[in-house]
Amino acid sequence: MSNLDVLWQPLEVGTTRLKNRVMTSAHSLAYSKDHILSDRHIAYYRERAKGGLALLISEQHAAHELSLGSFYNCITAWEERCIPQMERLAEAVHEHDCAMFIELAIMGVQDKGHMFSPWHPLWGVSRVPSVIHNEIPHVVGKREIRSLTEGYVQSVRNVKRSGLDGVELHGAHSYGIAQFLSPFYNRRTDEYGGSVRNRCRFAIEVAEAVRDEVGDFTMGLRLSFDEFVGEAGITGEQCEEILDILADTGLYDFFDMSGGNYHNLHLAVAPMSVPDGFMIPFGRRAKEVVGDRAKVFIVGRIRHIDMAADIVANGWADMVCMTRAHITDPAVVRKAQEGRKHETHICVGANECILRNFQQRDIFCMVNPVTGREAEWGEGSLKVVAGERSKKVVVVGGGPAGMKSAAVAGRRGHQVVLFERSGELGGHINLIKGLPTRTAWQDAIDNLLTEMRTGGVEVRTGVDVTRELLDGEAPDAVVCATGSTWDCTGFSVARTDRDELPGVHQDNVIDVGAAIVRALEDPGALGRSVLIIDDTGEYLPLGLAELLADNGASVEVICPRAVVGENVAGALEGSHVYPRLEGKGVRLTANAFIESVSGTEAEVYSVWGGWRRTEAVDTVVLSLLRTPNDELFRNIEGAYPAVHQIGDAVAPRRTIIAIYEGEKAGREI
Repeated sequence: MSNLDVLWQPLEVGTTRLKNRVMTSAHSLAYSKDHILSDRHIAYYRERAKGGLALLISEQHAAHELSLGSFYNCITAWEERCIPQMERLAEAVHEHDCAMFIELAIMGVQDKGHMFSPWHPLWGVSRVPSVIHNEIPHVVGKREIRSLTEGYVQSVRNVKRSGLDGVELHGAHSYGIAQFLSPFYNRRTDEYGGSVRNRCRFAIEVAEAVRDEVGDFTMGLRLSFDEFVGEAGITGEQCEEILDILADTGLYDFFDMSGGNYHNLHLAVAPMSVPDGFMIPFGRRAKEVVGDRAKVFIVGRIRHIDMAADIVANGWADMVCMTRAHITDPAVVRKAQEGRKHETHICVGANECILRNFQQRDIFCMVNPVTGREAEWGEGSLKVVAGERSKKVVVVGGGPAGMKSAAVAGRRGHQVVLFERSGELGGHINLIKGLPTRTAWQDAIDNLLTEMRTGGVEVRTGVDVTRELLDGEAPDAVVCATGSTWDCTGFSVARTDRDELPGVHQDNVIDVGAAIVRALEDPGALGRSVLIIDDTGEYLPLGLAELLADNGASVEVICPRAVVGENVAGALEGSHVYPRLEGKGVRLTANAFIESVSGTEAEVYSVWGGWRRTEAVDTVVLSLLRTPNDELFRNIEGAYPAVHQIGDAVAPRRTIIAIYEGEKAGREI
């Protein structure tokens, strides 16, 4: 038996038979309509069921009427009106022999009591607010605890009536049950507080009530094995005790192991800075405690199917959660089973999905534009052309937008040739992938290369495309994906009174793209003192700062916004990169901007007018605006049967948009 073969073994979990050992854990999609599962949800889950998964666990559903906050699009499970859509979901996934559990949650203090009507005080285990929402709760008494329990019972009853396969109670990441389990949130002195056994009481009472009402139905509990706040919260040793107590009751069929809480969500949804499979030891320790009393699931940046196979082969867990891996590629399992593992698109870990989630928006995937658009663009929707309907397509630009458009057009049956001016494909991704902890960005390029090979795309690098060259190709369609260049004037919306930065034409004032190229070739090329001015909120300037600091340079990053690297923080990278930068002496100064550069002196100031200082610097790096490279498009517009302009060549924006526009153009040709 090969390592992968162990994954295809079936598993009995409670009353549910799973056809293999690969699953997705609960993850917020924010696709709901009126707090009910939407058709868009069903299309998303159906696509992953078709891809070969054994088990899907839904995003969190409110198990009580006072748990609809925290997320604007939270879904209800306690109201019977949820049942018809759950029935449709069951039918959709069961068609592909995939099981579906609903995750049930009460939010406790991880909520906002004034988000929905009726406004209400939050119900907390103790008078400890959320570190994020910071709303002081009302401490629940026996009556409220009974109400919460009844909410769970009603919710499980609804799920079972719908024909779905089971439920997972959310007891991780500082949500309701976790607040009872955690000594940080649970400061009670009654029978629900104090000892570990007392703190388990609510989880036991809920499960007992569910069993009494619903009977034999698959039910599990999601847990944070370690809350990563030291002795103040749940430690690994405490979780082992919790697992032993709960497994001994026989009430739970599985334990889904994760980690972290609201103090460190950057570990619960680990970005690129965190090693793959970093939570595997939690599954192993949980399995040693639980033994045969229940099944153990494990999560934690498991991006590759081979790692999942190693976990099962070694007995470290019974099921492996490959969640973001399946956000990126719904067919990970089927491709592996069919000997097409090399075609799998790999999650980069850019956490664009979670960034959108924290912005209270529906989630998409940076590298897979089909995610969230399965109803329109799902498997089988690509219109394949043949014979005289096939077109000669020329794509100009080998960045993410151009590569994606070429790949999709090629997969549809068009004859595609892609030209790239430089010697390698990848465009702006080639800048970031060389920075500290960013090597996984190469996976984004490799995903596109794989798809281009599948589509039979011809690639010609080192070519500067002209009108004459295009005429020689006689294309039916041209896609201009010529990217953008960094603006070198120093213009910024932070300074409405000027069009350029005084001193910007000095040799020691350069844009961030040129700075990274130089620094990757020679980390000392920018000198011993570097000032970086950023108004993008993205990773590039911070990655450059770390690269320079690693070589001993003194670096300061200045930003006119309230947070340096606001998108980095939103993608949960900030809590990893900020400590690294601070530890290396990099200064991060928000609410500040640059007045002028004169020789080796730069004048900087507070945007609020509180201070002004002059710094001695060797190099000033500008990470501000970008300008589209649209000259070719303007020269050829109307010259051929179809001319498309996509990505940064239209307007410089984020990578997720460039790849989306590549997908769209490839489908429309």
